[in-house]
Amino acid sequence: MAPQFVPGQTFRYQLEYRTTTESRRTGLVADPQAPSQLEITWSAQVRLEILPAEPPAPGAVRLRATYERSAATARSDIFDPAGDALARQFIRMEGLSLECTRTADGKAGNFHGLETLGDPKAVAAAQDLLTQISSGVGGLAREVTPGESWSFEQPAAGSPLLGLVWRTESTYLRNEPCRPALPLDAEPCAVILTKLEMSQPRTVRDPTPDDYRARGLRTSGTWNGTGESLSYISLRTGWVVSSTQSGSEEMDVTVSSAVAETSVRYAGRVRSQSQLSLLPQPVAPAPPPSTPRGGGSVPE
Repeated sequence: MAPQFVPGQTFRYQLEYRTTTESRRTGLVADPQAPSQLEITWSAQVRLEILPAEPPAPGAVRLRATYERSAATARSDIFDPAGDALARQFIRMEGLSLECTRTADGKAGNFHGLETLGDPKAVAAAQDLLTQISSGVGGLAREVTPGESWSFEQPAAGSPLLGLVWRTESTYLRNEPCRPALPLDAEPCAVILTKLEMSQPRTVRDPTPDDYRARGLRTSGTWNGTGESLSYISLRTGWVVSSTQSGSEEMDVTVSSAVAETSVRYAGRVRSQSQLSLLPQPVAPAPPPSTPRGGGSVPE
């Protein structure tokens, strides 16, 4: 049930996203006035274009996602410049285009444009969107049947700790009319329930990502999370028609500087909810009736 993408196709999605962070920061440079709660709300309309893969490969296509509209707000219990900066980062995504390649086996990779986002949360949100749209039914390229379950793993993007992995367990619950309804009457969708769990392998001796290491920093600590999503996948096209997801993450991470001999400890919880919906495709207006040459009226 892989998405049936053909170069030249264009369609649009509406994305609604909200995340609430409850955090504490302690250490040598701790700020006793640091905000304890921050809520980010993001709304975007995304145009998806299907392009030929470069270089060409059997069954592969290139996906270009352009944020035609992007709006975000930040609310915290006290003034929070970092929260306002993150909201502005989401707002600046308007007009931005990101690309990835979807291979014949349904995997998304070879991302381009994410490096322009800067903030890890914005990077993770954009990468998750491209992966979700391009992967269809839980990243499977093969056919599945109602009642079947499967699982797979993918790295957790945007984390200050190396080796974090999201493990997903998906179940094909049933078939029912797509939600929201597509233009075709009562078009059927596969209803897919997915449960997610983030784990941290014990085999990683130094969990510091390369970008932190390049700045002379070291990271350590724990990060775990759980989530659940309910998706409607078109049985006709394999496209994601809608997906609702909620999740929660808990972290206790210390970032240390060997040069300045300082460290900061971040601990808290992040709750998130998102809704992705395929927008109805515009219907081209009927052409006006032709006028006979000479400007005469159309005969009845």
